[in-house]
Amino acid sequence: MNPIITRKLATASLSRAIALLLGAAQALAGGAQETAVQGRKAQVEARPAAVPARAFAYDRKRESVLQGTVTGYTENGQIAPTGAHATVRTTSGEVDVHLGPASYLQAKHFSLAAGEQVRFVGVRAVVNGKDVFLARIAQKGNQVVTIRSPRGSLLANSAARLLTEAERAQVKQQGGAR
Repeated sequence: MNPIITRKLATASLSRAIALLLGAAQALAGGAQETAVQGRKAQVEARPAAVPARAFAYDRKRESVLQGTVTGYTENGQIAPTGAHATVRTTSGEVDVHLGPASYLQAKHFSLAAGEQVRFVGVRAVVNGKDVFLARIAQKGNQVVTIRSPRGSLLANSAARLLTEAERAQVKQQGGAR
């Protein structure tokens, strides 16, 4: 056989073999990625149904305004989320409102009592099977207190940084949060 033709056939065969190997390698890599994705999906699906992923996720797009009359207030709510809770009677029934740590509200000189008219901005959520309104802003009369960031994080976690110098001095004089 002609050496030039033999070389061309060998080169063509080698090129096809390389192409096949590269295709097989890509297919294997793609299969490995699919297997990894399927493994992650299986882990997510294996979570208990009672606790949905990101149960406390705060979505500002779902914010609403809640207005009504306070029928009850506790600073040490034992149901999740723990902290201060107000029960508010609205035109559509009673709603449990989570207000964060009572110490933060006290530092802001914000308190609630039965019979007071209130307005909250926040998001309704289901926590441990119960409906809770996660308040971001609380208003009583002319007094307005911001409880959560626009992303839903409690501001009480950084309360010391949010207080003015006068407020810090007053809290220190009164012995701090109780």
